[in-house]
Amino acid sequence: MKKYFIFTIALVFTTLIVLADDAKFMNALKNCSSYSESGTVNTEGMNVTSNKKILGWEGDKCVYQEKVQFSGVDSCITCKLSRAQINELVSVMEAYAVVQKYSNEKVDTSSISAVQDNPVVKAWNKYLQDSSVCTMTANQLNK
Repeated sequence: MKKYFIFTIALVFTTLIVLADDAKFMNALKNCSSYSESGTVNTEGMNVTSNKKILGWEGDKCVYQEKVQFSGVDSCITCKLSRAQINELVSVMEAYAVVQKYSNEKVDTSSISAVQDNPVVKAWNKYLQDSSVCTMTANQLNK
């Protein structure tokens, strides 16, 4: 199970990079308003299907949920973010979007190692790996 946890977190990094310049996602996160987006990213030679949702406020925490499927594993990460955490994540994503707007470089999502030093990854990583903020479940799918 630990192998799936680490790998799923790494795959979420990749899908977050793809969303980093998505103004609709950032605005929804900033306001903790209902949002849903699905897509597929190819990384590490696998098609990774992601379904991201912002479910809204639960008390004083904004609930973010991402379901990720890859190589027969179905996982779900649920984060309950404070207003300060949301502000930090949105600030990093907005700054990254501005840099990308003026950059000729394409974001490389072909491997997990290619995205590890990305500022969006670093900002989210702090919370994704904190069990008091984010929790994960993973199940092996029957083939």
